[in-house]
Amino acid sequence: MAEPRAYTADEVRQQLLDHMRAISRYWAKQPDQTVAEKCDGLCFSILNIFDGTSMGLPAMDISLSPHEDDKEFNRSEGDNWYEPGQVINDCMMHEEWYIKKERDQDA
Repeated sequence: MAEPRAYTADEVRQQLLDHMRAISRYWAKQPDQTVAEKCDGLCFSILNIFDGTSMGLPAMDISLSPHEDDKEFNRSEGDNWYEPGQVINDCMMHEEWYIKKERDQDA
């Protein structure tokens, strides 16, 4: 038996893609839901992956990686810019999905 080790980036990437394929197939097969409801469910499921609340995968950070010239260009245009390395999911994204959805429905 092989000695335990950390997963490689390639292995984790494949696990993520396999899991996404599985949830895509799951939502595609839901018989009593509209296309919009299926798409909503798929988005919610993907956010659960990043949040670490999906079976078999740990939480994952979503960090920004803008082009190195973007900051100066946007600043010169009087626009805001994205900071490299900024993590945008320091919350439970799947909960944020429904909070915004409920606010939009109430508007």
